[in-house]
Amino acid sequence: MYYIIILLILVISLRYNWWRMPISYKQPRILMYHMISEHLPNNKKRNKWKVKPKDFEKQMKWFYKNNWKSYTISELIEMKYDDIPEKSFCITFDDGYEDNYINALPILQKYNFKATIYLVPNCEHNSWENFEDKHFDKLLNLKQIQTMLNSDLIEFGSHTLNHINLLSVPIEIAKKEIQNSKMVVEQKIQKECKAFAYPYGKYDDEIVNVVKETGYSSATTVKRGFFEKDNKFMIKRIGILGTESFLDFYLKISRGRNKL
Repeated sequence: MYYIIILLILVISLRYNWWRMPISYKQPRILMYHMISEHLPNNKKRNKWKVKPKDFEKQMKWFYKNNWKSYTISELIEMKYDDIPEKSFCITFDDGYEDNYINALPILQKYNFKATIYLVPNCEHNSWENFEDKHFDKLLNLKQIQTMLNSDLIEFGSHTLNHINLLSVPIEIAKKEIQNSKMVVEQKIQKECKAFAYPYGKYDDEIVNVVKETGYSSATTVKRGFFEKDNKFMIKRIGILGTESFLDFYLKISRGRNKL
């Protein structure tokens, strides 16, 4: 019996990194979401990106009850690092799905939390995905974007015109995707678009320089980690997945990772 208990503890410790030292809450947490949506039956690959509304609410309630302070990306990076309060966080949504308006916005309003949403302005669905079932997810329309802007909780950034891998195309095409998407987003929101997110997290030094020269003030990646004061164009994030438990969520927020 003793050996079984030891084995069980070892297995749990391999699956959940509860034993890692918590990382100081002075470092802001940048969360990366995609969809806030119910799961599809028997489709774990796609459900990975779909956080159920009830789970999103539970996560936001945890932040609220534990006195976390919410900022958009642009608000955070414009602050002096030493002036950022402990327990500060940013919610980001890649792609700009319609369910961000339908399911996420009411929860954000309930807790008065802000978010940054990275739009793909040339697309109406996630048509860059190669889904066998040909069932694509709708993106935000202009009316929904305007309603979200009027809430004073949402910042809109760019995720390129067509959600392309910027390292897979000639640099001139990459420049157009980065530069023109800023202009199109600004036309939609009638204000400056300051924030950028690299599609698929793909970038190199040349791409980073293009983002800077275009006039963005920040750019997020998919690399795991917390906000660093001198790295505004390669901001690390914590990916929140729809196929993980609340314990996974808590360990990611407190320790940076939930698994080995």
